[in-house]
Amino acid sequence: VVIGLIPAMRVALYFLPQLVVANRLSHEAHKLPYYRITSTTRNLAFLAMSLVVLFGSGLSPGLVAGVVVAMVAINATAGGIGGVPFADVTAKVVPHGRLGTFWAARNVIGGVLALGSGYVVRAVLESDIPFPRSFGYLFLCGTILASIGNASFSFIREPAGEPGMRRPLLGMLRYVPGLVRTDKVLRRFLSMRFLGLLALLAEPFYGIHALNIGAPDAALGTYVITATAAAIVANFAFRLPANSGRNLLVLRVGYGAVLLALVLALLVRDHRWFALVFLFSAVGNAGIGTAAWNLLYAIAPANERALYIGLVNSVLALPSLAPVAAGALAILVGLPALFGVGLAFGAAALLISLRARELHDLDQAALKPKASPAVQEILEEVKAVADEAEQAAEGPEPAHAGPRDA
Repeated sequence: VVIGLIPAMRVALYFLPQLVVANRLSHEAHKLPYYRITSTTRNLAFLAMSLVVLFGSGLSPGLVAGVVVAMVAINATAGGIGGVPFADVTAKVVPHGRLGTFWAARNVIGGVLALGSGYVVRAVLESDIPFPRSFGYLFLCGTILASIGNASFSFIREPAGEPGMRRPLLGMLRYVPGLVRTDKVLRRFLSMRFLGLLALLAEPFYGIHALNIGAPDAALGTYVITATAAAIVANFAFRLPANSGRNLLVLRVGYGAVLLALVLALLVRDHRWFALVFLFSAVGNAGIGTAAWNLLYAIAPANERALYIGLVNSVLALPSLAPVAAGALAILVGLPALFGVGLAFGAAALLISLRARELHDLDQAALKPKASPAVQEILEEVKAVADEAEQAAEGPEPAHAGPRDA
């Protein structure tokens, strides 16, 4: 249950607050100041966790573990609050036709650094530095790197956005159900993403299953390296179709790869081939992670983008808690049955994606350049003046003109 709790908490607490936050920020033309506040909170939570572990040799292990879990929760919640400004600013500064390259560069560079950090982790843990100080140094390195990353995004020059409607909290809560009922595209996107996340409920237990079928502990390192390398290659490959408005295709490939990973987890009995499970799982998550964000940007109106982001992410907090229940379910029915449940949810998500042609149309439409509201107003005024000039040049209509002549 604890193994399932940490990743579930990181995702669920990231998603849960976003609807309320989006409602609070939707009318703000600039949202980056809120990101700066939350990123500072995240950095401080990381630092507190690092210091407790670094100097926790004389403390109760339960206390240290409790502080770590609490700091993970604070970090995830602050990340969720800052997630709305992050997503909105990204949509404003990155053209839709370059989003694929943006996510690919972000994930590929991060993946390469993650591979390199694996050697640092191994060197520190194999050194003479005593436990838990060895982990404290690793946490401190992570804190420094995360702080640099958060600070770099904070220095972006954010253009003014199109403000949305300001609603009281109760008014927003009444508005959202009607929005979901009337917006068919949003409803289909939500259903697909909801089921797709439920399909991932068994992912935290792939490593445990590999050990159950005879894999040595050292094989887990091989699986992680395989998954990281596969994610790097997949992110690089998905950038071109994502840039050309084929994010729905990328999403379908992602769900297909997740399904293939689940099928292999059920069928593979030789731990030497189990690396394929991690490979296809990483490819699937890379495709879904890239395409889902881009499609959400495409279906959300500019003045309601924050609300759409908050709504979708808050709803998706519910299936993100599935690994916690999956941990208890695995004890009762076993891991193969758990993989079968994930397979059913993944097949349903893939089926919905195959019927969601309108998502592709909106993705293509988002590639077309749009004039700003000020420019659009000027164009309309120019058109009105041109129409008046054309009518004046034609002169008044003759009194005997009939409907056809008119």
